[in-house]
Amino acid sequence: MLVEICVSCFKSLNLAAKFGADRVELCQELTYGGLTPSMALVKQSVELGMNTQVLIRPRSGDFVYDEDEKTQMMQDIVHYQKLGIQGIVVGALTPQRELDVTFLRRLRMLTPNIELTFHKAFDDIENWQKAIEQLISMKFDRILTSGCEVNVFSGKERLKEIIEFASGRIQVLPGGGISPENIDEFIKFLKPNELHFSGAKKKRRQNSKYFISEVLLVDEKKLKMLIDSSRR
Repeated sequence: MLVEICVSCFKSLNLAAKFGADRVELCQELTYGGLTPSMALVKQSVELGMNTQVLIRPRSGDFVYDEDEKTQMMQDIVHYQKLGIQGIVVGALTPQRELDVTFLRRLRMLTPNIELTFHKAFDDIENWQKAIEQLISMKFDRILTSGCEVNVFSGKERLKEIIEFASGRIQVLPGGGISPENIDEFIKFLKPNELHFSGAKKKRRQNSKYFISEVLLVDEKKLKMLIDSSRR
């Protein structure tokens, strides 16, 4: 099974390389679902020879972007491609929670020689069958999804429907909420070709008077358990 690790820092990148991940999706701020990563992290991934997919998401919250945000996203895509990455991970919707087809076509035109993944904004869409056909027509390579639910275990039935509907015309990458406690049962049920997870745990950072928070940081033991389970 192909394993993609969601990487948000040098530590998780180095662990992904150490444990033989097939692909990495680079981001930062996992606590907010991932945002566009630092240039340094992307350069390090490329230098390590990893199959490097870069998340382009300028802020947390929904996936309806204004023109300034779209300009920022397009410029980020242009700059990151110059580093020798293998793909971009992106998503954009209309206020009606349908694909922002006009913008997504512009992004595909900007990325003719690399892979393009539509991320978990897909799970906000009501008519997922229509969205799949549109993404195929725009030549997207992959959809990252939890099966239109909060996590893959809750969405496993829908994920099976999505994979059957896609029929190999576009890759379906299950991700979101995979844990050592549910991964074996999930794999047995779905028999996926690839999986996406971070191996992160919540940790409380409180060495500040003003910025005390819980953050998601990679846990080496958890990450290794997930990778080992996916390859049994």
